Amino acid sequence: MKRMLHARWLAILVVASCCVTAAVGAQEAGIDLVTKANQWKASMRYDALSSTGAILRGGDLVRFKLGNDLFVLGSGELLRSAPISQQSGQLYIPAATAAAIESWFARRDAERASRFSIAAILIDPGHGGRDPGAIGEHGTGSSAIRIAEKDITLLVALELKKRLQAMWPDKAILITRSDDSYPSLDERVAMGNSVKLGPNEAIIYVSVHANASFNKAASGYEVWYLNPDYRRTVLDPSQAALIEPGVVPILNSMLEEEFTTESVFLARAIMDGLGTAIGSVSVSRGIRAEEWFVVRNARMPSVLVELGFVTNENEARMLADPAHLRKLADGIYNGVLSFVDHFERRKAATGP
Repeated sequence: MKRMLHARWLAILVVASCCVTAAVGAQEAGIDLVTKANQWKASMRYDALSSTGAILRGGDLVRFKLGNDLFVLGSGELLRSAPISQQSGQLYIPAATAAAIESWFARRDAERASRFSIAAILIDPGHGGRDPGAIGEHGTGSSAIRIAEKDITLLVALELKKRLQAMWPDKAILITRSDDSYPSLDERVAMGNSVKLGPNEAIIYVSVHANASFNKAASGYEVWYLNPDYRRTVLDPSQAALIEPGVVPILNSMLEEEFTTESVFLARAIMDGLGTAIGSVSVSRGIRAEEWFVVRNARMPSVLVELGFVTNENEARMLADPAHLRKLADGIYNGVLSFVDHFERRKAATGP
């Protein structure tokens, strides 16, 4: 009887032991790494020859070696956790390690959210549709040209939009019109003012135009910003409604001053970019202050770029050349890049 009981308990212990071993094996195996990477919206690569791999989520990189408990996060941060294993050709990540990596991803997201950034850029090609803008007509016969401001501004704006989207796929690169249509001035400004931004995000407005003058000798490019003496309301009405009435004018004044300062920086950056891009073929007329409708009604740093004079024959012929228009777009593009880099680095250094 004792031998039977002993054998019975032994059998139970063997079964229990098998169960524990299976449970440990399942725990060690963890979660299928490919499935987990998909849940993180990340890509995963693994080199069987070196037994090393990487998980890439946006700009966040996690590197690992099979069976090694040391993980490299980003550019050098180290994490020690249960190693990734391989069974039947599949990679498995322990739950605790997955949780630690998720925690790092969350921290990286929080860091990005806390940074100031230009989240959106609105490009506004002037005129369009029934409004041709300034017209330049020069020469006779086979050498005659006729150019309309609305066509020049659209070509430059579309090229600028393409360049900015390629540079910053994570930013919203917007345009008020992408064809020969006519949004009203109010609609153009409303498009910028209605963009939803995060707490530390900003938007800039770049309006593109061509110039005209009764003086046929007038030529050159210029960039306009809002006259600092012009008083306007820049605080979003929905925000103002949540603030004590007596504080609203103070906050509006501070924000207005900041927008004006940023607009001047943006104007200078674009002016420098244009000068580098087109060289001496056209003259710089400098940056100037004026109360243009779009710059005075946009609740954001905003500028108006004049590409050249369609009423000057030499300049009109350049403005009719697609190669010259691409250079103008390059100049504005480089100016915007310079401004965004300046804005985001300065905000990162000084905070709100």
